Amino acid sequence: MRTVTKTYKDGETIYREGSDSQWAFEVLEGSVELIKDGPEGLTVLQRLKAGELFGEMGVLDNAPRSNTARARGAVTVKAIPRDEFLRQMEADPGTALKVMTKLAKRMRSPEGGDPVRAAAYKSVISNLPVPIASESPTVAPAPLRIGRPLPLNLIGERKPNFMEKIFDAVVKDPTRRPGRKTKNPPPADILILVGKIRDDYEDAQRKSLLAALDGIPGLRAAALDRDLTKTMPGVSEPGGIFNDDLMRRATREARAWMGEQNADLLIWGNIDPTGRNLELHFTATASSPGERPGRFTTLNTLTVPVDFYTDWVPLIRAVALAAIDPRSFPQGRILRSALPAVAQSARAMGLDPSAGLEPSERASILFCYGNAAAICAQLEGDRSWYHTAVEAWRAAIDLAGQEQNPILGQLYQQLGLVLQIIAERSNDTDCLEQAADAYRRALMHISRRRQGLDWGLVKYRLGCVLYKIDMAIGDDNALREAIHACQASRQVFNRYTHPIRWSEVSNTLAQILQVYGDNVRSIPVLEYAVRCCTGSLQVRTPDTAPLQWASIQNTLGSALFLLAKHSGEWEYMRQSSDAFRMALTVYKDHGAARMAIITERNLQRAEKQVHVSHDQHNSDPVWAQSFNIEEDNDYDWQAFLNSGDNESDVGSQVSEVA
Repeated sequence: MRTVTKTYKDGETIYREGSDSQWAFEVLEGSVELIKDGPEGLTVLQRLKAGELFGEMGVLDNAPRSNTARARGAVTVKAIPRDEFLRQMEADPGTALKVMTKLAKRMRSPEGGDPVRAAAYKSVISNLPVPIASESPTVAPAPLRIGRPLPLNLIGERKPNFMEKIFDAVVKDPTRRPGRKTKNPPPADILILVGKIRDDYEDAQRKSLLAALDGIPGLRAAALDRDLTKTMPGVSEPGGIFNDDLMRRATREARAWMGEQNADLLIWGNIDPTGRNLELHFTATASSPGERPGRFTTLNTLTVPVDFYTDWVPLIRAVALAAIDPRSFPQGRILRSALPAVAQSARAMGLDPSAGLEPSERASILFCYGNAAAICAQLEGDRSWYHTAVEAWRAAIDLAGQEQNPILGQLYQQLGLVLQIIAERSNDTDCLEQAADAYRRALMHISRRRQGLDWGLVKYRLGCVLYKIDMAIGDDNALREAIHACQASRQVFNRYTHPIRWSEVSNTLAQILQVYGDNVRSIPVLEYAVRCCTGSLQVRTPDTAPLQWASIQNTLGSALFLLAKHSGEWEYMRQSSDAFRMALTVYKDHGAARMAIITERNLQRAEKQVHVSHDQHNSDPVWAQSFNIEEDNDYDWQAFLNSGDNESDVGSQVSEVA
């Protein structure tokens, strides 16, 4: 007999006290009350929420129900027959451990049930080869020998019984802290789990997906007999992927399932209401920090026809591989050797989906294939893959409906990231302008209230691109817009909730402010640049992030130098010299030769002006001379885009005093 899903109305009884214990239950949705009839009337013993088991104790000892289960509101439960539940307990140590923990808590609890039921629990435990004492008020129990199997002189040569297996599952891991799961080591190969597909009654579509993923060297695909869409009602409904809270819960649940098997990716989904297509989602165990062109999110859905033919196999393989964030170097090598070739073979289907699909369905394919192309560019270092990603995403934008605002926002964000990379590598100002336009359009579709972090990141990227545009063509309007964009980003990433990102944005803002302040000869603007640097230095330290700290010191030195130039205050020039000197020391200590050379030139010019000011005293002010800040145009923006929060910093860009 298989498990079944049942629904109950508010107040409806699931089982009654004294009835036979033939089923165990798991709450899928809603809340369940366990109540007991006593001398003082009905008493609520416990309230259960989604994900919790109940009724399993009666199944274990085959005793009548000791309480009544009643629905609290609309409730959906999974009913598991006794034989199936015991089979799951033996096959899944995680389920056994959950039940064992609950049983142990009941044993310790002074209100854990009636005396008859407590005696039944003690009888079950007493049959274990190593008894568990329920109480020992005067003598401390001898510690169990954790991490070893049960000794042979206790269990003999026979196979361990069911309760012995549960007990061994509890004590087998000596490194497991109470209440915390062990962290599985990163595997050398890649494991993809394919969950049950909703409405795939004969399991034919899942079998086809497993066959499509078979044969990739270093990759294993396995079936997972769970359906994520049933544990998260509403996730497969139209518009379900736009429910941020629901998708976050689905991601957490999927990662919990993968953690049990140390898997890298879960493919899940459903057959759409028309019955024509599969809607596939991809949830990875790991998640790359920071921004990554081509990164998959919960908004990515791959649409493929039901009973798809072999021409679709390369596309499915390419998208599945691209959705994986490698957790080890061997996994990275597997992706590097497999993904580009697979993506190339899927090119025709990925860039020109079947015309029989709806526009939104074709857009989903183009979106996913563009992500795969961007990942290939990072794996191979081949710039042509970035151009392929741009082609796919632009086609997806043309097909996506305006009602899909979050998807359009993400498409424009990804497009801007890749256009910025192409522009920085080719010194193409037109491409920089296109990147800025993509970021502006992304902000039209991203909600600051619902997607605050994405909104702040796009604002910051827009500021960086506009700053580079000014450096290329000298556009004060671009500088002003860049200042506004970075200021808006700092409202999202404040120093208390996102200190590292706030420090990064503040340093970039200081660089923009010093250029703009020098152009318009504004002392307040330059003073604000100095304040941005000093605030950023309160987050970055020479011990935790030495190169980033040195970069901020160099930016501070440049801002102080310009402030001295426009204000005539000698003290600012002395402080500028001190900032350059501290930055130079750190650069030399850490072997940053190029940055050290630029900073040393800055220091020499600042010290020269300090000496001149001492000699001239009240003669013609040295600040009347020409002091220009030259930016280093060789900054590696690709490294900045691909790095995480702890490493990414515009700070490695060093300004040079001319």
